[in-house]
Amino acid sequence: MIIPEKMYSQIVLLMPIPCVDIIVEDSRGKILLIRRADEPAKGQWWFPGGRVHYLEMRRQAAIRKLREECGLEACHLADVATYDIILEMPGNIAPRHGITTVFHAKVGMQNDLSLDVHGSAAEWRLPAEWLSAGLHFFVRQGLSVLSKDQDEAQ
Repeated sequence: MIIPEKMYSQIVLLMPIPCVDIIVEDSRGKILLIRRADEPAKGQWWFPGGRVHYLEMRRQAAIRKLREECGLEACHLADVATYDIILEMPGNIAPRHGITTVFHAKVGMQNDLSLDVHGSAAEWRLPAEWLSAGLHFFVRQGLSVLSKDQDEAQ
């Protein structure tokens, strides 16, 4: 269900928004981040993802967002963790509060990538390469959790 923009603008000022974020990993261990084209976090490198729709399960939302935003299908999808995230907005706009479940998705080759209007660029890098970049704390945290889980599995 798509909420009309005027109504959605009121809702985000009153309550947290349920979201999903997807740590997308290719067969070579590289992680996909998208440079956001719109607020919140406009211009920042971020995980693909977005809002969970009414009557949609979080896992279904992750599958939908991966397909819509990147044109990708996951061959493996696992729930990693759920976080509260508060994002400051430019100007005098109130902060955005989301409750997001982070999923880890494994996909095949990178050449199937196609961005929608929410992303202005995309890059695949190894986790250590991303962690050395100037990323938002939430994105760094997600990458760190993934790296820790992979270290423990070995």
